[in-house]
Amino acid sequence: MINAKSLIVLMTVPFAVLLPVIFYCAHRPLMVHVVFSLHHYTFLLLLFCASLLAAKLSALLGGGGLDSPAVDNVLTVVNLAVCAVYLYAAIGPVYGASGVARAGQALILTLAVGLITLGYRFILFLITLYGT
Repeated sequence: MINAKSLIVLMTVPFAVLLPVIFYCAHRPLMVHVVFSLHHYTFLLLLFCASLLAAKLSALLGGGGLDSPAVDNVLTVVNLAVCAVYLYAAIGPVYGASGVARAGQALILTLAVGLITLGYRFILFLITLYGT
């Protein structure tokens, strides 16, 4: 658990590296990508907190909470959908994205967030396994 809290910033690095690739034509300085990545993952942490509250509420109301695959799957889909909406809204002002390309870029970034999160969890597993 300590590793999860202290290494959360690891997820921002691959996302910040992906941003200049996706928005190559925007010609933004590197720090814009870093700040956007940090800002996005701050939003995601708040979203994850809200999801945990929803799972706890599900458990209190007689559902399975996070132990239930159905609740876990629904929360995952909702988190990715909210992430996609947030990214769609955010990349317009920051990167000047518009039109169909903006939707495609938001979708690619959302999928990247999902993969980065899975990779982060796997790295945490390895660190915990070999660090104890």
